[in-house]
Amino acid sequence: MYTSIKVKDNTKRKLDTLQSKFTLQTGRKISLQNLLDTISDFALQHEKEIIKKLPALKDDPAWSKAIDWGEETDASKVDEYLYN
Repeated sequence: MYTSIKVKDNTKRKLDTLQSKFTLQTGRKISLQNLLDTISDFALQHEKEIIKKLPALKDDPAWSKAIDWGEETDASKVDEYLYN
C-alpha cells in the first residue's frame, strides 16, 4: 500500500540530488520510494541522533501563548460554527 506525502521544493531537490549521487556511485538506479524507505530505515537505526537534530515542539510558534483579540467567545458554540 502506498501513500502520498508533501515535501517542500527544497527537500525534493535534496532527494533528487541524493538519488542522482546513488546512481553515479553505484551505476544502479533507485526509485524515490526505495530511497525514502532506506532513509527511514536508517533514521530508525540512528533514532537518538535524529531526535537530537529535530527541534522541540516547544520551539514551534503554534505552541506559543495565545493572543487575546478582545473578542468575547463562547466555547459551547465552537461545533456550531465549525460544522454548520
